[in-house]
Amino acid sequence: MHLPKISIITTFYNSVRLGNFVEKSMACLLSQTYKYIEFICVNDGSTDETLEQLKEYAQKDSRIILIDKKNEGVAQYAKAAGQEAATGDFIMLLDHDDKISDDAIAQAVDVITSNPEIDAVSMLIKVYYSNGKERCLYQLNKEIPSLEDFEPAIITGAEAYGLTVGRYDFHFRGLIVKEKFKAISYRYPEKIVNGDEIVERQIIKTLDKITSCKGVYHHYIYENSSAKSYHLKKTDLVRTDIILRKQFKNDGVYDARKGIFELIAYKNLITAIKVYHHFEKKISGTEKKFYLERLQEGFRKLERKTLLSQFTGFAKLYHWTLTISFSAIYWFYKIKD
Repeated sequence: MHLPKISIITTFYNSVRLGNFVEKSMACLLSQTYKYIEFICVNDGSTDETLEQLKEYAQKDSRIILIDKKNEGVAQYAKAAGQEAATGDFIMLLDHDDKISDDAIAQAVDVITSNPEIDAVSMLIKVYYSNGKERCLYQLNKEIPSLEDFEPAIITGAEAYGLTVGRYDFHFRGLIVKEKFKAISYRYPEKIVNGDEIVERQIIKTLDKITSCKGVYHHYIYENSSAKSYHLKKTDLVRTDIILRKQFKNDGVYDARKGIFELIAYKNLITAIKVYHHFEKKISGTEKKFYLERLQEGFRKLERKTLLSQFTGFAKLYHWTLTISFSAIYWFYKIKD
C-alpha cells in the first residue's frame, strides 16, 4: 500500500522572542508517530535567534527543509514560500505557536488511506486561552463537548466555504491534497495583513469532500499576536471585507449570511476608525490620505439596511444615527476617544 508523503509548513517570525516557539514547534513536529513527513520551516526575516535555532534542528533531521526569506510585512508570502516548496501528497499549515497531538498525522493518514475520495482531512481543533485554559473544541462545522463525542462526518467544500461568510463557522486545521492546496497561490497580489484568509477561502471552495479525524490540533489564542495588535494594519480588515463581500456575492453565498457579514464588517470599520484616530498625529499627509480613503470606501460598501436589521430598539436608532454618513461615524469616534 502506498503511504502518502505529508508536508507540514510552519512559518516563523521572531518565534524565540515571542515564546520559545521554535523549540516547542519542533518538539511537537519531530514527535509525530507517522514518519513519512517533510517539515518545511520558513524563517520570515526574524531578527532574533529563530534562524539559528532552525538551522540546528535542520542539521539533526534531514526531513527539515529550511527556507530563509526577507520579511515582506504579511504572512501570505511566507506561506507562499512554503507552498511552493512542498512536495508531499498532502499538505498542511501549522502555526508556530500551535501544536498537534503526537498521533495527529497518523490519524489523518488512516482516514486518507481508507477513503481515497477524500481530498481534505481536518483534525479536531481544541482552542485554548493564552493561560492554557481550554476554551472550546471544534469538529468541522460544529462545537463538540469532548473528544469522546467525535463522530465521522463529511462536508463539501462549497458548504464549508459558505460557512466562512462573515466569520468562520467552519473550522479546519489539517491535510489538503497537493493538487488542491497548490492550485491557488498564497501570493495574493495585494499586500494586506490577512490576505492569506482570502486565499484560504478560495482553496476551501475547490475541495470536493472534507472529513475529520481523531487527531487533535491545539490552537492557542495569544493577546500579543499580530492579528490582535494595535496597529494601522488593522485597517487592512476593512479592505479585506470589501474584497470578500464582492467575492461572496459573485459566488452566490452572500445572501444566506449577509447579516453576519455586515455586522462583522461594521465592527471592523469601527475598530479601524479608532486605530486611525490613535495614529493620526504620527503619520504623514500621504499616509493619512491613503488610510482615510480606505475607511471611506469601507463605509460606502456597507449594506446599511442589512446592517441595521441586526439591531432592535434603542440600539437600532443609535447605529442608524452613526451610519447616516461617514462624517457622523468618523467624528463620533474622534470626539469619543
